[in-house]
Amino acid sequence: MAERRSIAGALRAAAQGAAPEPAERPTPPPEAGQARPYRARTREGKKMIAAPVDPAARQTLKVLAAELDRKAEDLIREALRDLFVKYGKPGVV
Repeated sequence: MAERRSIAGALRAAAQGAAPEPAERPTPPPEAGQARPYRARTREGKKMIAAPVDPAARQTLKVLAAELDRKAEDLIREALRDLFVKYGKPGVV
């Protein structure tokens, strides 16, 4: 198994004048006929946003989503649209 490189390790090596280790090469796309990782079409062209929140806020979001029979991510998109409107920004969500 390949050893994982860390930023601290790379900085130590650079400080000691050692040559940096080559970065891992990205995996090539699958050949024709091979299975590809599943990606939902609804997520194509989208970027993930993550933010640490209080556990109670997460739980409240999940309860609200269940009560409204909607997905939590739909409620987050709605909240972002409302935030953009509040500050006069285009609703691009």
